[in-house]
Formats: sequence, structure tokens, C-alpha cells
Amino acid sequence: MISLSTASIIEKNRIATSGAWVMAIELHHPEGNILLVNNTENLTLGGKHYTAYPFKLEDTNEDTKQLPDVKLQISNVTGAIQRLLEKNKGLTNSEVNIRIFNTNIPDVVELEETFIVNGAQAKADWIVFTLGTDFSFSRRFPPVRVMKDYCPFKFKSVECGYNGHAQKCNKTLKRCRELNNSVRFGGEPTIPQGGLYASNSK
Repeated sequence: MISLSTASIIEKNRIATSGAWVMAIELHHPEGNILLVNNTENLTLGGKHYTAYPFKLEDTNEDTKQLPDVKLQISNVTGAIQRLLEKNKGLTNSEVNIRIFNTNIPDVVELEETFIVNGAQAKADWIVFTLGTDFSFSRRFPPVRVMKDYCPFKFKSVECGYNGHAQKCNKTLKRCRELNNSVRFGGEPTIPQGGLYASNSK
């Protein structure tokens, strides 16, 4: 359930109000940020200046056969967004912040979601972005592989910390102990055995 600020709850419950709920987006790209608000006039929201510009957000696609995504359509009437796409590889992996404001409480962000551009398509009237979360099965996570009895650090590197006379290390905990350097061992002896690694036993 979304939690609104006290001021927004009061505003929402008014019988009549001059305020409006507006959606704003911030699109990050190599040349700077684009700040747009789905409104008839420019607005200053959360201390940032948003330009009035047509866009629409479709419902989230939650097809069980693929990761959830959402389509963001931004007007392509001026061609400015399309030129930006062409210069920056479709803005793939760029971050997009979607925020909800009430114009009577412009300094309060009532809701904010962050997405990553997974793809973009330029049409005559709209630019259609496919947005998803910053998660990929094609990228290793965590970024460093952790093993039970294998140290990932390069011998005598800053991470390794060994500065003695030995010239070789097989990167096992046993060898680290022989060199009196086990405090800098980069493996994790406490994790379950997950492969064919050298034994710690002597």
C-alpha cells in the first residue's frame, strides 16, 4: 500500500481543491537529464524545473513468461527525443525516474519508481521506451565470484597484501597460512563446498 504524506492526505480528502496530481519523469542520459511533466504548463517540483510535455505510461506487463516491464511513450512531435536516441545508442541502460506530485504540495514526492531503459522504438508521433528493473540474467551477480578455498586476489597485489620473499602461491587457504597471510585470504572457508576446489586439510 502506498503511504501518502499527511499534507497529501488532507489535500486528497478535500471536497474541492485547486491542486492536481501530476506525473513527472527524469530521464538520465550522457548529455544531461531530461525533466518532463505531463501537464499543460511547466512546473517546479521537488526543487527541479520540469518542462510540460506529452507522455503516457502503460500498465505493467506481468507476463509469467518474461520479466515485468512497462511501456513509456513520449511525444516525438519535435523529434528532439529521437535525435537523442540516435546519438546515444537508444539510451539503453539509462535510468528513468517516475515521480508523482500534487501541485499544491510541489516539494513533496508522493511516489517515486526507478527503471532502466531496456529498449526504445521511434515512431512518427511517439517514442516508445521499454522500461524494466536494473536486473539481468546475462550479468553476473554478485560481480565477484566467491569460493570456499580459492583466493581471487592477484598474488602480492594490494588486496593480497603479501610482501615477503615467496614467488608463488596456489591461492588456497593452506598456502596463505604457510605464508602467514591468512588474515588477507580472499576466499570464504565457511560457505558450503560448491565445487572441486583444493582442500584446506594438510
